[in-house]
Amino acid sequence: MTFLGQKMGGQSFFSRKDSIRTIYTSLYNELRKVVSMGRHSQPGSASYLEDLLSHLSEQLCHFTQARMEMADLYEKMHSLGSQKSINSEELVTTLEAVLHKYSTKFHHPILGRVEEGFQTEVDVVTQLLRCQAQISEWHFLPALLSLHGANSKLTAWGQLFQRQRETRKNLFGGQSQKAVQPPHLYMWLQRFQAALLAKFSFYFHEALSRQTAPADMRALTARTTPDYHGKICSFIRKHDASNVSLVFDNRGSESFQGHGYHHPHSYREAPKGVEQFPAVVSLPSGERPLTHWPNVIMMMGDRAAELNTLDKVVHFYDDKVQSTYYLTRPEPHFTLVVIFDGRKSEKDLHIAAFLQEISSSLRNSKPFSTLKPGSKG
Repeated sequence: MTFLGQKMGGQSFFSRKDSIRTIYTSLYNELRKVVSMGRHSQPGSASYLEDLLSHLSEQLCHFTQARMEMADLYEKMHSLGSQKSINSEELVTTLEAVLHKYSTKFHHPILGRVEEGFQTEVDVVTQLLRCQAQISEWHFLPALLSLHGANSKLTAWGQLFQRQRETRKNLFGGQSQKAVQPPHLYMWLQRFQAALLAKFSFYFHEALSRQTAPADMRALTARTTPDYHGKICSFIRKHDASNVSLVFDNRGSESFQGHGYHHPHSYREAPKGVEQFPAVVSLPSGERPLTHWPNVIMMMGDRAAELNTLDKVVHFYDDKVQSTYYLTRPEPHFTLVVIFDGRKSEKDLHIAAFLQEISSSLRNSKPFSTLKPGSKG
């Protein structure tokens, strides 16, 4: 496996020449030859070793097939980076099918590390994608558990690289040792997890804020990348915005009960009217602007086609309340709203650029577009 990592270099399975898929196909063909030779070997003193080699080679054939299916999945994930929304649940279903298909296919004790590595990789990717889907449904506890599970496995995985040492011979005969560099996939999973942590901290900011002092919460969110709360507060101060809110449309969600964790057997009557559109976050006061909420809900419905367009910013000025509204939709159930007192131009590039930046980041598709080594996203 180390040889394969060196052979692939930084090109991964996206390279046009000598790609990982080509390497695994060649490896699979060579292993099939070993399997075939073992089956046709003559009985003798060496037959046990030949049988063992044939058996291991057959299991490694399954491993190479599993790796190629994972390569197909990663390529599909990379292609999703430019889409308006990503169906993470569909990707999770594909991953679970791969794991079920190969979970007992390379189980020999000699291949224990190979099996463990594959299991860890699939588990981490599955939990992160499931977390993405759960955050997008505003499900606090399931998202928290998925994020924690992925972090635990990633931490254990990273410790393996710290313990491994790579010996290199110097030009003049000496030797040096250094820690093995983690592969591109591991580094990508770390960045994906960091992006989900930032999004989780923003979507569940109110629930998390109840557990600590405001100063501590600001310090904690400042460590996330990006710090959505800090960015929006800075924008409000710089442009004198009246309010910035992230609105959740929970129509059709029978399980919705509000911010944070709720016991699964607790009962709450289904919200009606404007209560079907709670503010996930509302800054700077923390309370949604009630006088503006009917306007916000009306525009979410009347301008739905525009809002469902990638990176579209909708502008509206209401003479009655002397206020300007800007809306954009990062993902299907969530709408980001900026409200200004007085009239603001529809062509204000700074406001549009800010909304597009936040919306694109919340969509969390950039990690998918950076899955390919060397890509900027």
